[in-house]
Amino acid sequence: MSEMETVELAALSPLVAHNKELLDYWLTLRGDRRGPPPRADFNPMAVPRLLPNIMLVERTDDGVLNVRLMGTTLADRFEADLSGRPLLAALPDGLRESAELAYREVLEGPCVLIAWRRLERASGKLPVVENLHLPWTDADGDVRFAITSIWGVEGRIAPEREDRVEDWNVEAERHRAFV
Repeated sequence: MSEMETVELAALSPLVAHNKELLDYWLTLRGDRRGPPPRADFNPMAVPRLLPNIMLVERTDDGVLNVRLMGTTLADRFEADLSGRPLLAALPDGLRESAELAYREVLEGPCVLIAWRRLERASGKLPVVENLHLPWTDADGDVRFAITSIWGVEGRIAPEREDRVEDWNVEAERHRAFV
């Protein structure tokens, strides 16, 4: 796994326009406050075209990461809708460790995290995906939620079923900005 580079929040620059749109929306909701915005301020109708590629994850009091909602494109990519399930237990082995690290960084930092990952598919294709992780607070101001947006940078991230992912972590680059 690659090193994580820490940058200023203003220096975070998603490659995918959809992730830039979501980050800009998050920054607008955050305003001048320090830390993440409240999850209750998130209005899905403000970003409806992004919803198929978004996943809402909640860290429970006992530290379990549960998927509250998963967009349809992501459900297709993972070949299952993980809504209502513990995230880490439902992920493929090759993705579990990096996902656990990412959510720990995002929720405990708290920080905004962008990760670019090259996947290896059964066909030999090597698509690149961009993951944007955004922290959100609960009604008490505790950082409990993360919204993750996953889009392809190069190649399709939700190919036909016979072209499954063989390796989830061929290479990755990660940037974080503390909030």
